[in-house]
Amino acid sequence: MKEIFKDKRGGFTDLFIFMIVAFVLVLFSGVFIYITNEATDELRENIPSMNLVGDGNNNASTVLENTLGSAVGSFDALYWISIFLIFGMIIAIFIGSYMVTTKPVFFIPYIFIVIIAVIVSVAISNAYETISATTTLASTFANFTGSNWILAQLPIIVAIVGMAGGIIMFVRMGKREEAYYGY
Repeated sequence: MKEIFKDKRGGFTDLFIFMIVAFVLVLFSGVFIYITNEATDELRENIPSMNLVGDGNNNASTVLENTLGSAVGSFDALYWISIFLIFGMIIAIFIGSYMVTTKPVFFIPYIFIVIIAVIVSVAISNAYETISATTTLASTFANFTGSNWILAQLPIIVAIVGMAGGIIMFVRMGKREEAYYGY
């Protein structure tokens, strides 16, 4: 296990990856659920007028319910899966910060990176708020309660996670140096 994390050099870009992946994850999940729901509703409405005859053994509405109808129910899991993935990324940032070996001189650049990440997160949060408030997608994104809250509070969360990750990264630094000298 030690060989896996031997030369880990991450930690500084993890906040940006977290913001981008969280935004894209919730956005794609919401659009995917919206498209699936709309396609299923449209097919349910138009099946009687499609004149699907076939061999007479298959009922088109039964086939629709067994395929897309089941898929809609399983895609609803994306509402809570997205929040678990976001929390998983936060935990991964903390673990990555713990595993990073760095020098004390990098503390000042890390602070600047966190400040830049907070500024970028404001734009991402505002963009998500604009997209999720559109009349077409509002009902779908309303069900992403946890993800909506995290993306609405993204600048605060990025600041907290960034500072906590920095504390974990730079506090552990003294303990690593003891291991190098054999104390």
